[in-house]
Amino acid sequence: QWKSDDWVREWTGDFWTVGGGDGRSQEMKKDRWVGYPTMNSICQNLLSHENIEIKTQTRANASRIQNGDTDNTCVWQLNHHKTHEALGSFDWLVASDRNSAGYHRNDLAKADVKEFTSGTTRNIKSVKSLTAMVVFEHLNMNVNGIQFDGRDPKFGSLGWAARDTSKPGRERTDNRECWVLQSHPDAAKELLKGKRNIGAIREMARDVLVRDFLKSIPHIVDNDDDELQLQVPNVVTSIGHRWGAAFPIPSEECAQMQSQIIASKQFVACGDYFGQLPGRIEGGYLSGVSAADQLCDAI
Repeated sequence: QWKSDDWVREWTGDFWTVGGGDGRSQEMKKDRWVGYPTMNSICQNLLSHENIEIKTQTRANASRIQNGDTDNTCVWQLNHHKTHEALGSFDWLVASDRNSAGYHRNDLAKADVKEFTSGTTRNIKSVKSLTAMVVFEHLNMNVNGIQFDGRDPKFGSLGWAARDTSKPGRERTDNRECWVLQSHPDAAKELLKGKRNIGAIREMARDVLVRDFLKSIPHIVDNDDDELQLQVPNVVTSIGHRWGAAFPIPSEECAQMQSQIIASKQFVACGDYFGQLPGRIEGGYLSGVSAADQLCDAI
């Protein structure tokens, strides 16, 4: 259905695996699908409904308040986390970001859903990961994705790299190329030791990953691509990021349930940290369906 509705399109091309002294090898052919024309198109289309109003790029703090003086029911009040602007009152709250329960966040600090904030989420770990997004003036490598096995030191911290401009809907007309670089989990674990400042971590992610990718290019391309090996692509811009929740390791409890409902407080949680498919779109989708079913049953 998503394909026929043009929410997703197939991502084709060459995909390589490198490292471990085995050189470069072509990855086995398999289907790869991406949101079209942007990464979040699936979410946008699923939420496209005349009775749903979407507010993006906004973090909200939630609190339960008494619903007037006539009864004992409560409603959820959402406020902008910086300006404290009222964003509306709602009967139910659905939480999908487990980081909203973190000690460093105020999203659910006044929500009184300790079963989720102090229970469920506290036992979920994450595979450590650093990423960088970089734009090159020109980089003539005929490959769309590269998997690094982490066993060859000449590839440094790299775990995975993707040419974002090769995905349907992300093409550019100025010949510049956008790449997403991701660290190997073992490298990220070492790089993050003793580091807490998020600004410094982002700078480190950018500097280390871009440096290692540039150094890796001569080892990735074919031996007869002498001209490319001698060219160091010009970096137009780059930015680093820490993926703190992208690859969850669910607890046994979370793995055995698709979502969590606290009906007495009109709260339900869902996300890719529930169920048997952690960190995958399929897992997040199935968890969302489960949460919707539980909510409908409750009302």
